[in-house]
Amino acid sequence: MTLQAHEVGRSVRGRALLQAVSLTVAPGEMLGLIGPNGSGKSTLLRLMAGLGRPDRGVLTLDGQPLHRHGSRRIARRIALVAQSAGTSDRITVRDAVALGRTPWLDALRGWSEVDDRHVARALARVDLSALASRDWSTLSGGERQRAHIARALAQDPQILLLDEPTNHLDIRHQLQVLDLVAGLGISTVTALHDLNQAMRCDRVAVLKEGRLQALGPPASVLTPDLLARVFDVRATQLTDPQDGSRLLRFQPLA
Repeated sequence: MTLQAHEVGRSVRGRALLQAVSLTVAPGEMLGLIGPNGSGKSTLLRLMAGLGRPDRGVLTLDGQPLHRHGSRRIARRIALVAQSAGTSDRITVRDAVALGRTPWLDALRGWSEVDDRHVARALARVDLSALASRDWSTLSGGERQRAHIARALAQDPQILLLDEPTNHLDIRHQLQVLDLVAGLGISTVTALHDLNQAMRCDRVAVLKEGRLQALGPPASVLTPDLLARVFDVRATQLTDPQDGSRLLRFQPLA
């Protein structure tokens, strides 16, 4: 399943949030979206999820305009974990995750053992099985974030969109979530602030002021020159002596 943006633009109250962004999410890849605050990452993710339409250009899913698929069909294929996802309802963690099955239910197909299995598997994948019966209101911020990811996984999507999924997580769970996303075997688009975490992606798309600045493998895209231009930082490339992986160290530009 291929998701594409073709010259996508979006403006609100005369302010351009995205300008002529074109990219393709390849089947099975982990694409990282990076850029300063206000660069358009969240806007692009919401458009990719079918939550609104671009003012210019078009988003396509398997070659057809995304909006023509209809909301239920989109929700069966694409799941979004938004940065501000939340609920004030008094429900259990299991019930919150079960909401991910909503696109698959209708008058002709009620809840079944298949749905139970999807929910149980999603909880296990984010290490929340032991908290399934807990009241949502008792969860920590990090636990809620993992529950939101489980809800998206219960949706059984072919494309998963995540807006800063490691926010509020301790370092162990940050690494677990990134490993989980990398091992899903489905297309994922992940907005990230930590550029060393972005190094784990297959490709990165760099946004600044709503424009796509670069797109490609992290090692070739995240150069000191680009990072200085986009983030106003001086970047030094380091090599981890343990495994030879590339790391970035940052200092503010003088």
